Amino acid sequence: MPKNFSFLLLLASCLLLCLNSVHAQDEEPELLKIDTNLVILNAAITNKDGEHVSGLKQSEFRVFEDGEEQVVEFFEAEETPFAAVILLDTSGSMESRVSLAVSAAINFLDGLRYDDLAAIYSFDSKVTQIQDFSNSRDVAHKIYGLKA
Repeated sequence: MPKNFSFLLLLASCLLLCLNSVHAQDEEPELLKIDTNLVILNAAITNKDGEHVSGLKQSEFRVFEDGEEQVVEFFEAEETPFAAVILLDTSGSMESRVSLAVSAAINFLDGLRYDDLAAIYSFDSKVTQIQDFSNSRDVAHKIYGLKA
């Protein structure tokens, strides 16, 4: 068998694949239709004291939609990061309460996990970005000076 025979066979295969690809592009594309009944339900579970509860099992959940209990066929507990936006109202109506809103924002940020992201905006007659989405919690110096 000649040395170049393997190379020529490979080249011919590539050409056939290319021709098939070009021919397939001329045809109508196939419609891909996917039907799913999987619904992702995110839930943060706390006890009566407001403390986070983890490790729950499927049998400990009941899901209702419009007052009707739904069947839970698949259950998986997973903690995933999330993104939040904090909007600080600095309009005139908040004149005496801006410091309270700032304290609440900092308290909220302190409760986030490392992988959670937060963006911070203030608004009055216009919206101002204070921090883009970040996992940084060191924002006190950026927001303590906000005034209505």
